[in-house]
Order: sequence, then C-alpha cells, then structure tokens
Amino acid sequence: MSVQLDYFADGVGTAGKNLSHFAREPFASAALAASEGSAGVYAQGIVDVRWRQHIACWAAKNGLGLEGDFVECGVNTGLMAMAVCKFLNIDKTDKKFYLFDTYEGIPIEQLHVSEVKLAESHNKLYYTNVYGKAKENFRPYKNTVMVKGILPATLSEVNIEKVAYLSIDLNQVFAEKAVIEALWDKLSVGAMVLIDDYGFMGHDLQHKMWNEFAVKHDKYIASLPTGQGLIIK
Repeated sequence: MSVQLDYFADGVGTAGKNLSHFAREPFASAALAASEGSAGVYAQGIVDVRWRQHIACWAAKNGLGLEGDFVECGVNTGLMAMAVCKFLNIDKTDKKFYLFDTYEGIPIEQLHVSEVKLAESHNKLYYTNVYGKAKENFRPYKNTVMVKGILPATLSEVNIEKVAYLSIDLNQVFAEKAVIEALWDKLSVGAMVLIDDYGFMGHDLQHKMWNEFAVKHDKYIASLPTGQGLIIK
C-alpha cells in the first residue's frame, strides 16, 4: 500500500508526512461512516475533517482506561461522535456516551454581540434541524444517550458522576464556559478535554476564555494545527 504524504483539507496542510493512519482500520471505516451519516445535511457539502476525527478518536481511546463516561457538547449530526463510537465499538465498552445539543442550531439568545454574525452563518450552512438525522445515526449505538436542549441547563437532565472524555464544540463562549465549569471537577485525572473551536478564526472570545480557564487551573492548552485545543486534567 502506498503511503499518502501530502494532505490539505479543513484548513490543515502537510507535505512529506506519513498519513497512513487515515487508511488504517478501524479509523478509516469510522471516519467514512461519520461522513456518510451527514450526507445531504450541509449546504456546502461535507468537509474532510478526518484529522479532527483522528484526534477525537485518540483522545476518547485514552478515556477507556479512566473512570467515568464520555460527554460531547455540540454534536449536530455526529461527525465527531459517530467516528468515536464506531472506532471504539462503544457498545463493547463500559462507557455511556452523553450527546448534548439543541440539534437545531446555535441559540442566538446566548451570544455575545460579536458572535452573532458568525453564528447566524453557521446556522444557515451547517446547523439546521438535524434531530431526526442524529437519532438515526446514533440508533445503532445502545451506549449513547442523546440529550436535546440548550446547555448548560440540560446537564441536569442526566446523572453524570465522572467523565473520562469531554468534547466541547458549542461555537460560543457563554455555554462553553458554563459547561467546563460544571464538569471540570467531574473529570478523572488524565481525562482529555477536546476544544473544537479553540484555534479557529472568529472564535476569539472562546480562545481567550479557555486560556484564562487553563491559567486558573494551572493547565496549558495544546493548540493543534487542526484548530482544536487539548487540555489534560
């Protein structure tokens, strides 16, 4: 099998790098299934987010050895969470995977004025009402628990005692701050927090908030070329 060396997608470019991890199983099938589960939903088509999915699967696999369940805040159709479920064969693990989202877009009423324009654009292009599609995508995974509604209020609808993996992708500062403050003490030592929007243009308020949070807790965020940020509890 030839080794792919060059790659450019989702704002990530490489040259002369071994990218065989994209083709290896179970990741290749997991990424494909997640993309197929979102087919026909996005106005501009599916973006190749395999590198972000690769990081999510790696971080979630780390959580298998820790006490607690998995949590994703900001799911939409499941481009990240579906990949994790299939990659890990989640139903063969002892982990519940709690999936929090409005499943119909970013709540505009929660936003800082500077976030509204980008959120409205995202709602138009990506975040339509996808609840039915998401239910269909996650129906095969019995260990998943979909929680529909606006965060952080919906955190109280389920009993999460410990968290072994946390993914946050809410596209706005208010809810992300509220979620991490509510869940930080529940994270197991060694659990990874994956921040999807951390390094993306237009998400400056989130970037600033996360940096301040990290300093407060004596942590340092790894800024990844994918645009994601990563904290280890």
